[in-house]
Amino acid sequence: MIRPVDALAPKVYFRGQSGNYENPINREMEKKLAIANAVGLSAVTGAVATAVSRSAVSSWRHAGGIGAVAGCIAMIFLGPMFLYKAGIKSFTKEKEMDVFVQENEMKKKLIADVNDAIDNKSNNLQGKIENYSKTIARKIA
Repeated sequence: MIRPVDALAPKVYFRGQSGNYENPINREMEKKLAIANAVGLSAVTGAVATAVSRSAVSSWRHAGGIGAVAGCIAMIFLGPMFLYKAGIKSFTKEKEMDVFVQENEMKKKLIADVNDAIDNKSNNLQGKIENYSKTIARKIA
């Protein structure tokens, strides 16, 4: 399926200031998203607790207090769990991107070596291609 390029399409190459490939994973942003997720879920928990407690308590003020306490308790339990999972996910994505970057650098170097070998007509090209194919085979296995 061919999709148009837009803001949501993933970029294939991540080049930084130096012109080299660099890892686009931002751990700080992952932590902020995890905290926002925990706060949002805790707010929903508090709202549901307020609505449920309103049927048992006569005033909205007391029901709101019960909902606020339920939201705080939910935040106490959900916050660390979401932060832990976000840390593991960002670490995993960072390592995957490192492999992607290394693979792209290796391909770029091999293409440059092939061009140099064609220009210089050297016989060392076959050894480099075999080494590259062994590396790819090890990565797949």
